Amino acid sequence: MVTGVGSTTTVPQTQSEVSGVSLAKNFDTFLTLLTTQLKNQDPTSPMDSKEFTNQLVMFSQVEQSINQNKNLEKLLAMFASQQSSNNLSYIGKIVDVDDNQVELQQDGSAFWSYELPAGATSVKYNILDSAGKVVRTVTSNAPAGGFPKGRIELAWDGKDGQSVAQPAGKYKLEVIAKDGGGKTIEGSKVYARGYVSSLDTVDGQQYLVIGGNKYLPEKVVSVYPAPAAPSNDDEEEEQQPAA
Repeated sequence: MVTGVGSTTTVPQTQSEVSGVSLAKNFDTFLTLLTTQLKNQDPTSPMDSKEFTNQLVMFSQVEQSINQNKNLEKLLAMFASQQSSNNLSYIGKIVDVDDNQVELQQDGSAFWSYELPAGATSVKYNILDSAGKVVRTVTSNAPAGGFPKGRIELAWDGKDGQSVAQPAGKYKLEVIAKDGGGKTIEGSKVYARGYVSSLDTVDGQQYLVIGGNKYLPEKVVSVYPAPAAPSNDDEEEEQQPAA
């Protein structure tokens, strides 16, 4: 048997709503005092109305400021809602993030993408663990026609140079490009690449969850559709023996 527990939910007020209530109470008090003083003033020495007029003007200015804050809060709420909808569109996509660190899962793989500067004829890849120790180094020479232009993907199987699987954790990619004379060329750019599995909200800020890491949406530099899963027909065709 499950017994429900009743609860009362109180909707929190915005700062402008709190200020508006306080202003209304103060204005009511002001009008009460003004009315009382006017009723009991000395007819032979009437009160100066300038001070009351100045106070009324001040109340009006405060009220306008509160109304402006209300409009601003509405705009911020609309922006936050729109931003949340935009962030949801990342789920299920592959993204490149402005960060050279990825999270390696146990017995898993890690992915980066990188951009090479012009004139690179060879590239050295260093994969470093969280302590800064190089666990894998690979050198690649440019094929005929040079390296591909644009973003290049690098997949790591999670093993070191002796094919020993590395423990789960954070790893970084270092890309060192050299020209034909063996001189290092500056300008290589590395990005973490991964699958956006979900969103996580921390202290009102949304983060994209990518392979165990959390990134701010503004860190995303590129978005790609996730590879489609093979259909049953494709699997049957793959299982057929070659002619």
